[in-house]
Amino acid sequence: MNEQAMIKQFNQGDHDAAIRQAVQRIDDKPTDPKRYAVLATMLIGLHAFDEASQLLVRALGLFPNHPELTYDAGLLAFSQENFDLASKYFKQLAQGQGSLQTDAQYMLALSEQHAGRTQKALAYALTAHEAAPEKVDAALLAAQLLLGFGAFKDASRLLKPFLKMKDAGVLFTYGMAQTGAGIDGQKWLDEAKAIDPKGYQSKVGQVRDIAGFLKAQGQADE
Repeated sequence: MNEQAMIKQFNQGDHDAAIRQAVQRIDDKPTDPKRYAVLATMLIGLHAFDEASQLLVRALGLFPNHPELTYDAGLLAFSQENFDLASKYFKQLAQGQGSLQTDAQYMLALSEQHAGRTQKALAYALTAHEAAPEKVDAALLAAQLLLGFGAFKDASRLLKPFLKMKDAGVLFTYGMAQTGAGIDGQKWLDEAKAIDPKGYQSKVGQVRDIAGFLKAQGQADE
């Protein structure tokens, strides 16, 4: 079975068979670091963190600083909420030139956000967006961080090109940014709620936060 078929098998839910195939592929060619990376990604996806850790320690010992293995090590650390360690791994790749650079830049921003270092997170998210302006993930993360800094117009500008995707997260964040900028954003919030009611309810607190920010800003201007 080739790699694509094995990954497809895993994504379709046949995890055990895919894992067995991934292990067999390593046994067949233990000098190929990519085969270790594929198995590590599967194990992380299944939250088999101990097994993934053992595999990555072994693989990185054999292939130090290999990009895909380093990325997987970052994913593992992130999944275990060790955001400082995750940042360390992703930073190695974000500063390089490889094909994983943009993905690592985004994950670095996400790690910094979860670690509470929002200014660094914003800088990394904007860099990731500039490197791949067609990707929504970095634009959305940057916009969400900009909301926290009260930069509503900048957040709106980042997300406007993605509104046609009809993604609930984009619509919600854009509606919040419009509201924060003093423009009626209810249309976008309502559309986000219609697409993803549960997701909207989990974010209702953000609406109150923006309302509180605007109230405080109004009082400061008086």
